[in-house]
Amino acid sequence: MCKWTYSESAQQLANEEIEQLQILKTPEKTLYHYTSREVFWLIMESETFLARHIMFSNDYEENKIGKQKVSRAMENAHMPLSEPDALPFMVCFCEEEDLLSQWRGYAKEGVAMEFDFSKGLYGINNGFSSYYCYTIMNADVEEKEAKEKYISKNLVGNEEIFMGAIVSPYSVIYTGSGDAVDVNIQECIDKIKNSEVENKQQHASGIIPYIKNEKFGEEREYRLIFDMKQFTSGLNQHLLQKKYVYLDADGIKKPNIRVKFGNQEKAEADEVINVYYVNDSWTETLTNLKDELSAEGISVELIRDTTLYPMEPYEVVLSSGKNQEVVCIRLRMLLTRPNQRVKVWCDGHLPVRRIIVGPSKDAELMKSSIEEYLKTKYWMKDIEVKVSDIPLRT
Repeated sequence: MCKWTYSESAQQLANEEIEQLQILKTPEKTLYHYTSREVFWLIMESETFLARHIMFSNDYEENKIGKQKVSRAMENAHMPLSEPDALPFMVCFCEEEDLLSQWRGYAKEGVAMEFDFSKGLYGINNGFSSYYCYTIMNADVEEKEAKEKYISKNLVGNEEIFMGAIVSPYSVIYTGSGDAVDVNIQECIDKIKNSEVENKQQHASGIIPYIKNEKFGEEREYRLIFDMKQFTSGLNQHLLQKKYVYLDADGIKKPNIRVKFGNQEKAEADEVINVYYVNDSWTETLTNLKDELSAEGISVELIRDTTLYPMEPYEVVLSSGKNQEVVCIRLRMLLTRPNQRVKVWCDGHLPVRRIIVGPSKDAELMKSSIEEYLKTKYWMKDIEVKVSDIPLRT
């Protein structure tokens, strides 16, 4: 559960509250997003997720079940009820990388995209330079000055502005379809009631998008949720409509919003690129590169720290900054050797680590197509592509 429209600092506090309450868990390993080929290419070409309106989920009853369960749990806890006024959009992930039911239900002849949140969103509480997750409509509206800046920008038509961060995907609570309240849901509501968090009703209603029928339990799902209610009235109404992306599904136009990773202002302004690594044998080589870049007017800081997050010896992570592409290319040239594997990940971009092509007659051709496309953007070059191990049924 998240407070979705807050500044970065407020968002961190909100998520610390959630972590302390242990309401929903964050991922401990990479997650997979299954999708169609059409949506996959939209994601890669725009470098954004498409978050779907929760009312147009593949499981049409899940929002209804969530409301029923949370309302009943709030009654049991003697908390005042209120009709949620949220406008949630969601991006869904699965713990399983090659699951037949996922291919059939969400990505027939599609792809599964592997995302590593440990080096991005999930690392924010450890102080690491994170993949802050923003919607394209984002603006910091917490402070009066920022709000005035936000309104003035939009009056002149500038829509590339940013709002508060979402820290991590959170796990789904699976429950039965009967009237009984699942013990996990009741525990969540009770913890919120007995906590010191502000606006307990908001926290309670915020659980609704994370509730799903137990029949889908094998998916072991996590979700990123974005609440866009702030943009549904007055001056901001036109912004929400402009940011909708409608995707056709059997004649039904399903509304989505674009979700962008990365603090773009930071990426355009930061002069210094932090290079995170754990391989001690690289230190001398990286130090020499730092000196070379410094002579060219490019500032680099080397940070070797094995405690930041799990990191393999062949991995390097670069912070956002205006010279990120140059540093990335130079690092690959410098560290790549015969039989030496190196991967350079770039903060501020989608944390894609691998792409799995689903069972299909042209799976190998699709794989080749993706591999060629990945060569066109510097931050994508180390993403792996493979074909599903599940045989095609003809």
